[in-house]
Formats: sequence, C-alpha cells, structure tokens
Amino acid sequence: MEKTRRIGLPAKILMILGSLVVIAHILATLAFTGPQTPLRDSLQPALNKYFLGPLDQGWSLFGPGPYSQDEYFLMRACLSPLEVCADGASAGAKFSEWRNVTEEEMAPAAGNIFSNRASKQSKTIHGRFWTAASDLSAQQRQLIADNHIQGQEVFGVELDSAEAKQKYSASELRNLRAYERMETVAVGFATLYAKKTWGDGVSIVEVQMRRDPVTPFSQRHDPPKEQSQIFTKIGWRDALEFNEETLAAWK
Repeated sequence: MEKTRRIGLPAKILMILGSLVVIAHILATLAFTGPQTPLRDSLQPALNKYFLGPLDQGWSLFGPGPYSQDEYFLMRACLSPLEVCADGASAGAKFSEWRNVTEEEMAPAAGNIFSNRASKQSKTIHGRFWTAASDLSAQQRQLIADNHIQGQEVFGVELDSAEAKQKYSASELRNLRAYERMETVAVGFATLYAKKTWGDGVSIVEVQMRRDPVTPFSQRHDPPKEQSQIFTKIGWRDALEFNEETLAAWK
C-alpha cells in the first residue's frame, strides 16, 4: 500500500504566497482597466508604477496597426510679465527656446528596461490631444492655433454657457468640450514643465504636437530623403496656476 505524500509546510507557504500574488495581480488588472471610480483614482499612482514600469508595452507595435510615426510634444514659454509678453519681442519680452519634451523624457529610457515609464506623460497627452483636435473643423483648428491670452476664450464663448448652445450644435459642442479638456491638460503640462525648467517667471506658453513619419520597412534600405512633418499647434495661452504642493512635486 502506497503512502500518501504530504505537502510540507514550506511548500504550503509558497503555494499560499503564489496564490495571493496571482489574486493581487488579477484584482490590480481589473482596477487598472476598469471604469473610473473614486477607488481607482486613489489607487492610480500605485497602479501606474506597477503596470507602466519595466514591462510596459506599446501594443500598437504589432499588427494590424503598427506604429507609422513618431510623436513629439514641443513647447516654449514667455519669461516676462504677461503685459510685456502680450506686446511681443518688440516690447522686450523674453522667450525661451523650443524644447522637445518627449525626447527629453524618453532619453533615460533608451536601453534601460527599468526606466520609470509612468513619468513619461508627453506621448500620452499627445495621442489624446491629437484625437480630440482631429474632430474639429478646419476653421476651429485655425482658432486653436491662434493666440488667446489674458482670459480670451478660444472659441469666442464659454462652452458651458447658454450662448455656446445657440452658436454651436450639440455634436459640435461635444467635440469642442472634449478638445478644451485636452488643451487644458496640454497647457497645464507645459506650464509645469516650464516652471520646473525656467522658474516661476513663466506667464504664457505655446505648444506644438508634431508627428514625424517612420520609414516603412519595405523602404528601409532606400529611405526618402525628405519626409514631411505634421503639426497641430496650440497658440500662446496663459500659464495655469498650481498650488505649491503640485509645483514642489514637479521641481
């Protein structure tokens, strides 16, 4: 008669720990991919560190829609008082150089799988902003490329007002509000980056979203000499205000 093999205590502990790890991963996955809730918002920083860490993967790398372009978030700022910036360089306004935030964010990640990708935000903002801007008409896209400072409304009216409902259709308002939210995110991100780089003297910022075509695999041995870049531009906007805690976290 064969003796029943019993699982030893160390093996039992390992099985329990392994089961807990699997359960925790499943719950974290459900929270990360689930709907927006207060619980998810509170867990988001920890979830980002877990899922956007060394094993972060851009799934568009694979078919049927592999990457066909490089995406960049560019910005510059005016470092003079708002009234001076409004009158331009002729009034003595001091402007920063253009900075490619995406290149600067991704530089530490080159060849380093342990780079913290949760902090690389410009490409995410670029993708969501570009989608929202693509839903605008040609006239509206021209408006967003113009300068709107000192509290000027980009589309001429406050989008939550009764006047906006008279001026735009329901579908237009939906697209404009979605765009406005993403523009606020982009301008806020540019403001934080500018204040981290040049200090608190930043009064207005300008943003460009750029896409560079990637040479197709079939042309890799004979790439085109010139490839056109595509831009979606946000004209000069007032720098956003942030509390000291937020600014300290960025600096």
